[in-house]
Amino acid sequence: MDPLYLPKSLTINGRDIKINTDFRDCIAILRLLEDPVLSNLEKVQIMIGILFNEELDFSEYDEALAQAILFLDGGPGTDNSRHGPSYGKLYSWEQDLIYILSGVDKVLGFSCRTKNYMHWWEFLTAFMEMGECTFSTLVHQRKLKKQGNQSKAEKEWWAENRDIAELDKKALLTSEERSALDKFNKLLGE
Repeated sequence: MDPLYLPKSLTINGRDIKINTDFRDCIAILRLLEDPVLSNLEKVQIMIGILFNEELDFSEYDEALAQAILFLDGGPGTDNSRHGPSYGKLYSWEQDLIYILSGVDKVLGFSCRTKNYMHWWEFLTAFMEMGECTFSTLVHQRKLKKQGNQSKAEKEWWAENRDIAELDKKALLTSEERSALDKFNKLLGE
């Protein structure tokens, strides 16, 4: 994958396989990966089904998964590994999508949703260049809260905007944790 070109296929076991590169397909994958109900195997199977235009043999899944992750991350040279402290999950493609789209639209100067097609890497580039917008404010406020560094004004902001600022806790649980929580709530009569 050359960052000067927008890839339309990925090489799996020496053969080029066309992929769905529209940003909508890739966001569908990222939203799917947040689904706490699905197992990791189910997530991989569905992701491969969405991204690749042909059915893959199960023996190709490891390489397909590695290539898919590299593609979704923006290709080689995009070092998305964490340096410094980790603050955990600061945003959700499911919960924050409207704010993400708004920020991307601001960078692009037009609504990406009005386009019949936009390559994922074009969308991702705009996503990475988002400046001051509602989405960046949400991420910043969540980071401050996790650090325990909120000022009085920021605590007031959080209280006023809790409905959009608080990440959905249930969506962050594994299927086992969700099941345990559901059993507990059932005992409480909820």
